[in-house]
Amino acid sequence: MALPFRKDLEKYKDLDEDELLGNLSEVELKQLETVLDDLDPENALLPAGFRQKNQTSKSATGPFDREHLLSYLEKEALEHKDREDYVPYTGEKK
Repeated sequence: MALPFRKDLEKYKDLDEDELLGNLSEVELKQLETVLDDLDPENALLPAGFRQKNQTSKSATGPFDREHLLSYLEKEALEHKDREDYVPYTGEKK
């Protein structure tokens, strides 16, 4: 049994995808990328880096210094006051 829509698809069989993509403008490529990202974001066969789109469009703010970052986080953690427990811990087991 031949499917009726299959006849319509035959005309697209010999298209050159590289030529089609080469003729798209930058805006059209971004739009196509957005549409493709929305198709199947939970495809388990894709690596995690390909499953979500790149949302970092701003430029770098400076060089990455790991030691400086760790010292800053440690300093912030020491300055931040811990919250009080609503029910104080007594060590009693039930």
